[in-house]
Amino acid sequence: MRKLIVLGAVAVLFGLSNNAFGQYRYPYGYSNRDRIVRGICSGQLTRRETADLWRRQRQLREERRDYWSDGYLSRSEWRDLRRDQWNLRRRIWRDKHDRDRRYGYGYYYRGNGYYRRGAGAWWPRY
Repeated sequence: MRKLIVLGAVAVLFGLSNNAFGQYRYPYGYSNRDRIVRGICSGQLTRRETADLWRRQRQLREERRDYWSDGYLSRSEWRDLRRDQWNLRRRIWRDKHDRDRRYGYGYYYRGNGYYRRGAGAWWPRY
């Protein structure tokens, strides 16, 4: 009986620890913001793409606030938020990888000192 209680307590201890092994993922909103900022710093996003992505992020934040205004998030609302966040994430990837550079075509490639200048080493925090 004592073994069962000890095993149960250990299981509850590990079950309740959210960050048991140091692996924490930011919610989609934060990681999307980081992706946009990294795209700006590396020059992969043009001004127009950046403005559009920030506008979409703001709309997503407002939609989340509207859904939570009644204090409850229904299954359909949650699903809609997840779908919108995933679509924004795909849009960020697509805009970053369309070879449409802010500093002109071919400026930030490996042969032009992209890695020597430290681009992508870190991005500014906000």
